[in-house]
Amino acid sequence: MKIFFTVSKTGRHKFSKVNELVLDELHKHGVKTITTVGKRYLSNKPELQKIKNLSESEDAYKYVHDSLVKRAIFVSDAVVIEASYPSFRLGFETHFALSQQKPVLVLSLERNYANLIKNPNFFGAKYNEFTLPDEIEKFIAHAKKYKLRNRFNLFISDREKEYLQHASKINSISMSSYLRKLIQQDISNLEN
Repeated sequence: MKIFFTVSKTGRHKFSKVNELVLDELHKHGVKTITTVGKRYLSNKPELQKIKNLSESEDAYKYVHDSLVKRAIFVSDAVVIEASYPSFRLGFETHFALSQQKPVLVLSLERNYANLIKNPNFFGAKYNEFTLPDEIEKFIAHAKKYKLRNRFNLFISDREKEYLQHASKINSISMSSYLRKLIQQDISNLEN
């Protein structure tokens, strides 16, 4: 299993010990990580690792961080976000991961974000060093259970295809994601 672990660029130094604690816990569970901690997500771009502050070099490296983070989310099975130092960027990364149907765990020392977004793939936890192992373990178990690994082919009519295209455009998600969303809604209704 591959997990993208991201933290606030601005708060990275203030929470460096906490970030390493989460990263270590992920590794204890045997997952491979791609992470923004220590610029590890730039591993395939060694020229960018040499830049001390990508934020200050935004004009020269416009959208580089964005495209590399999106790629990391896309190739990962799940996303873990340490949001004790919240930021606009982390909110965007959460939204992007959810739009890609990736399970997302948002951790914070200060608050539980679980009730902010109603989505079957969104989880939040207020944690400390003692509760962190349980939170990570629960999330990884969920991510493994719901990992998209089954291919299903389907024939539909032209009218159904037009509707799917329209609905996916309105919801800013792929047609497959829209179908999965409808199935998840039905499952939720049955469980309630």
